[in-house]
Amino acid sequence: MTADEDSAVPEVVRELIRGHRAERDRRQSELAALSSGLAKGPVLVMTANAGYNILFANWVRSCDRAGIEVRDWSLFFAADEAAARNAESLGFRVFIDRRSYGEMPTRAVGEYGDADFGLLMFQKTAVVHDVLELGFDVLFQDVDLVWRQDPRQFLLAEEPDQWDLRFMYDGANPIHGPLHANTGFFWLRNTAAVRAFWTDVLDAYPDMYECGSQQHVVNRILGRSELAINILPEEQFANGHLFSIDAASCLPNDPHVIHCSWTANIDHKIQKYQREGLWYL
Repeated sequence: MTADEDSAVPEVVRELIRGHRAERDRRQSELAALSSGLAKGPVLVMTANAGYNILFANWVRSCDRAGIEVRDWSLFFAADEAAARNAESLGFRVFIDRRSYGEMPTRAVGEYGDADFGLLMFQKTAVVHDVLELGFDVLFQDVDLVWRQDPRQFLLAEEPDQWDLRFMYDGANPIHGPLHANTGFFWLRNTAAVRAFWTDVLDAYPDMYECGSQQHVVNRILGRSELAINILPEEQFANGHLFSIDAASCLPNDPHVIHCSWTANIDHKIQKYQREGLWYL
């Protein structure tokens, strides 16, 4: 019995899974057309609703300030029309598809792991699966990041094909051991084995919805994987456990990427970035 047939799975979850499967051929055709002009190499994949427009804009501003051209290799999956308009106004290729990803919340989540967060994790997981099916390597990120250097300079520097999966380090959070991979920034090399791995992740969406965490599920599946997994160095890829609004910062001197994780909500994220001088709007 599949998740969309299991009566123990909440109906909202079964509807999301059924819709995504039913719309596959149409969706892949439209995505192939949209991505046909993308620059060679990995595709930067992002998704968000309108509640996170301000964080997305701050990331874009950080890239523009640093002279990093991101628009010609990015796909933004909008959860609603207002998010689509915002990303388009900033020059990005945008895909919006409620038939495939369902009706997503339009506001920022009230708290990490709440019901809205659980719904948004479906689109976050499904869009990675869809871009892998197009044949691209995927660099996925949440929108609560700042870039100071193009991460491809590091990720493609030396024998990039030696790794199948590359994740930012989440800090010594015991529930995500032993790898402590953060799912707000990760690289997937497009191979049959990696596509099978991410299919397992997508199939585990009912567990994500129940526990309120994509990261917990991904770390569980990583723990039994035989793929070549790289946890990125904190000196270049700094996660949110390294800085807060009420303690001395432990951020490295010149990271490529800074992720504003380890926060309760969007207000907390903005406060953390403001304290570190990383708020550019």
